[in-house]
Amino acid sequence: MMIGIDFGTSNSSVAIYRPTGAEIIETIDGADYMPSTVADTADGLVAGDAANRVMLRHPEYTFRNIKRYLGVDYNEQEHGSFHLTEGPDGKVWWNGRNGPLSGPVLVAEVLKLLLLAAEVRLGRKPTGAVIAVPVDFREPQRNAILEAAAIAGLNPKKTHLFEEPMCAALAYNIDKPKFAHVLVYDFGGGTFDGTILKIKDGVMKALGMSGSAQIGGADFDQRLADYAVDKFFEKEGEDLRAHQKQMVGILAAAERAKKVLSRDTSADIQEPNVAFQKSGLASLDVTVQRSEFEDMTEDLVIRTMASVNAALDQAGMTAERVDGVLLVGGQSRMPMIRDVLAGMFGEKKIIKDGPRAEFAVAQGAAIRAAELDGRLKRSVMQRLVPSSIGIRVAGGGYRSFIKRGETFPIRREQVLRAAYEDQRELRLIVVQGEDPEAALNTEVCRFDVPVADASARVPVMLDVDQNGRLIVWIAGKVVYGELEDAA
Repeated sequence: MMIGIDFGTSNSSVAIYRPTGAEIIETIDGADYMPSTVADTADGLVAGDAANRVMLRHPEYTFRNIKRYLGVDYNEQEHGSFHLTEGPDGKVWWNGRNGPLSGPVLVAEVLKLLLLAAEVRLGRKPTGAVIAVPVDFREPQRNAILEAAAIAGLNPKKTHLFEEPMCAALAYNIDKPKFAHVLVYDFGGGTFDGTILKIKDGVMKALGMSGSAQIGGADFDQRLADYAVDKFFEKEGEDLRAHQKQMVGILAAAERAKKVLSRDTSADIQEPNVAFQKSGLASLDVTVQRSEFEDMTEDLVIRTMASVNAALDQAGMTAERVDGVLLVGGQSRMPMIRDVLAGMFGEKKIIKDGPRAEFAVAQGAAIRAAELDGRLKRSVMQRLVPSSIGIRVAGGGYRSFIKRGETFPIRREQVLRAAYEDQRELRLIVVQGEDPEAALNTEVCRFDVPVADASARVPVMLDVDQNGRLIVWIAGKVVYGELEDAA
């Protein structure tokens, strides 16, 4: 039996499909989800709650928000961190006890625990998995997830990636005629996706999508933590940001306060014994009002709404034509977010009947897994390429093969030639992104192709298959990616 996995920035969960519907599987610690935290201990890597316990003693070897940096070029990272270093592949790696650790190695530890929970529940090992990914995950990020799955023991032939908003829509069972166009507002711990879906005659098609892997609930936690630390500095004259261990506890307290503010108008951020003062040990105890929290995070909410508008523009739609709004991810519980969406789309369009926002993606992934397993009739999905893909030829400029927003599977071919008379080798660099000059785009792979003379022609084909995986052909041979049978 295949399972569904939501590997999140803050937390991860796993689900299976039963005849009664998709069910969340309890972790080995008896919870509905597990922290996506990994710690490097003297006895090896540990994940989940065990890693969180290590974090209190050794924050320098405890890694959170891994998803945010997964598959990212080191020189592209937005935030400096003592945890991060440049790996031999140029990607972000993490500073472990005995040397750098790659993202896939760390993610695999989280996946292993999810697979163990599924095995305990099923009484046997899962045969495969559907792993949900953000819509804007590019090829290096998708490959990192697939590599992690293989390290964790999943069969690569039975590991499928599926976009988080599409998973959520499956979990909500949005197939009623009144929902012709739906916005999936997916705001998790570290990523945001806004996706416009069209549902007609049993076919679900993505019309527009926009988002960011650099904004999420973790940013709201940080704003609250910064607020509390600033208040402590005003009172005690000491900046707690210099103390790693204390900041770990303060961030956890900020996250708890954030959740309280979703139901109450005020919350306390408390952490005992955070600093030594002349009068003795000092504790952090700050009360924050919901209105203050909304003021300090308004710009983050505005960024998500900019993505929503971009998705609407790509779909060629206005807010009035949207029939329903799905709230997905724990951060979507924030009252201000619901108020902003209600103001834009109307309160009646926010769909309240459905799965818990935190688990919609995992449950939808489990439904998709059941479809691929043949236990459910397969939904017809038309998915969009998240960002443009093309080839930069050394000395010969950039050519875009596949445009952002085109439906996949898709295949495009062009014939390339040498840039100057005595060139005997053609360097082809496959890149992904929207920079028309390609300088700011993400490099996926590169190849040096021998050419006889300047008149030589090199046929190149780019293929995005049914699972969103890129395949590169040069002169009729696959040089990147892997051909697969239809799932």
